[in-house]
Amino acid sequence: MKEDYKRPDPDELLNLLKEEEEKRDSNRGYLKIFLGYVAGVGKTYRMLSEAHVLKEKNKDVVVGIVETHGRIETEKLLEGLEILPRLKIDYKGIRLEELDIDAVLKRKPAYVLVDELAHTNASDSRHAKRYQDVEELLNAGINVYSTLNVQHIESLNDIVQQITGVEVKETVSDKIIESADKIEVVDLPFEELIERLKEGKVYVPEKAKKAMGNFFTEKNLIALRETALRYATLHVDSEMGHYLKKEKVMGPWDTSNRIMACISSSPSSRKLIRIAYRFSHLYNVEWFAVYVEPYADIRMKDETRQQLEKNLELAEELEGKIVRLKGSIANEIVSFAKSKNITLILLGHSRRSRLQELTEGSVINKVIQKSAAQVLVVENKNEFNVDPETHKRTANNQLDSLWGSYSISFSSIGLTTVICLLLRSFIEAPNIPMIFIIPIVLTSLVAGKRPGVLASILAVAAFDLFFVPPFYTFSVADVRFIPTFIVLLVVGIVTSLLADTVRKQIEYTRQRETFISSLYDFSKGLLASQDLSIILGRSTRYISDSLNYDVLILLPDESKKLYVASSYGKKEKFDDHEMAVSNWVFEQGKTAGFGTDTLYSSQWYHIPLKAQMGVLGVMAIDPHNNMTNEQRHLINAYANVVSLTLSNYVYSTVER
Repeated sequence: MKEDYKRPDPDELLNLLKEEEEKRDSNRGYLKIFLGYVAGVGKTYRMLSEAHVLKEKNKDVVVGIVETHGRIETEKLLEGLEILPRLKIDYKGIRLEELDIDAVLKRKPAYVLVDELAHTNASDSRHAKRYQDVEELLNAGINVYSTLNVQHIESLNDIVQQITGVEVKETVSDKIIESADKIEVVDLPFEELIERLKEGKVYVPEKAKKAMGNFFTEKNLIALRETALRYATLHVDSEMGHYLKKEKVMGPWDTSNRIMACISSSPSSRKLIRIAYRFSHLYNVEWFAVYVEPYADIRMKDETRQQLEKNLELAEELEGKIVRLKGSIANEIVSFAKSKNITLILLGHSRRSRLQELTEGSVINKVIQKSAAQVLVVENKNEFNVDPETHKRTANNQLDSLWGSYSISFSSIGLTTVICLLLRSFIEAPNIPMIFIIPIVLTSLVAGKRPGVLASILAVAAFDLFFVPPFYTFSVADVRFIPTFIVLLVVGIVTSLLADTVRKQIEYTRQRETFISSLYDFSKGLLASQDLSIILGRSTRYISDSLNYDVLILLPDESKKLYVASSYGKKEKFDDHEMAVSNWVFEQGKTAGFGTDTLYSSQWYHIPLKAQMGVLGVMAIDPHNNMTNEQRHLINAYANVVSLTLSNYVYSTVER
């Protein structure tokens, strides 16, 4: 046997077997995507043409939603096809039309056409994105034909922005594209596309002229066309690799390579995530999205923490393994890379100030020096592209917060100065700097390091002004006091930094202990119960008391319809609409409601109670329009414990 080929890894074959079992699921529909590189290449036209072919073969095919954009030749192809009525939604006085997913499910055709996969649905729709509608249709066993432009693929978002200079907001998860049974590239030479634009077959003449001067330039079209063809080629390569594995064809399956993307709370980390995904997809290796939380980020702003969660959600969506670490950023990155045999580390370009690099060092340089892996540094060009109004509002909030913290510095040093003035006749001047250390430490513990540093500067100024001759001036008669000023300033700054670190370590430890002890107390009392009413009552009461939220647990009756089995709080706010959401969550096994992209008009957060035997019920929580990411994690942990307890109860009941 050649050295380039080796025996397949047993774990990989096991994963392959699981994939095959999932693919054999006859309940899932067939998905075909017509992929183009820009609007006007003929994706919808090609999809409708194939629909007529299916109809000629006596296949049951309907039009769920198709956008013709006024193109006459496309509109003609709708003739002879069954068109389902659209869902009409009123949004701010405007009548919007969306795919009526319930009408499709009720009609249950063999094939349904759903145009514009990347479309964002109106606010009252079941799902935030149309591709989520498609996923539900596929899970219901309906075959779907859809269209997509390459600029809407999530992992290619930064490449498209680099090519065109336009940031595309509507994107599609790569997961659904990879799950497609077939991708057909609808190609059209850019010269013909330009000609179609000039003839008014893509846009009306005025809009077409504007498009040719902006997005539809020759450079953009050539680059986008190449990107679409490359992406389709990668999809074919992936299918071929899967086929070779299925047929047990030995090949160069190198599973030793691993990629690691170092994620932060910056919006630019999304570019890093997409690059890591593309590399992992290209070389067929696993990748990790690693976030290291330094102690300085414990008091992270809500907006910053939300951005971090969005970054981690994107990484999870793009098949990255999420890892959260705590400590020194460079040391944790190097340690994790060694433990997982990482061969490529992706880092975003540092946005630290020169002062931070002097005091804390460069993370990039430390990682390069200490790690044996290759390091790729990616420039963060779009980190600060923020909406001006949002930036102004955030800056004002930060300014108000800073003034509140800095007022503690002035107050503490001012009070200490008054006390020392009262005791000046009893205390020698060289001993007074020791007293000023006390408010510096207290300020750092209460308000943080910046107010602590300010307190150090104010302490030196107050000592010089009131206690060093000549009094009430900043001049110094005795130069022997100058070393005292320097020592007081240095000791004050170092002390404030150390005190701030200790404060944050204590705060972090307290948060972790609260989370763990709360979960431990909840699970200990619950798992010992053998009575269903006690299990449900304790669950709703404990969760409600812990979070101050209204909590319901719904279980299915004999007809598989949910009913409220236990509640704690204001049950009357849980109306028929919320019950319908819970029933959907129970049927689909997916989280929905408040804070999610599915049925997000709901005021309750609905979590399926999953076990090995299936979905046992639903937990519904009313967060009163206020739920942090930490609370969401804790709620999901509670739901897992409740699911495990219900599973044990069902199992013990069957055994008896």
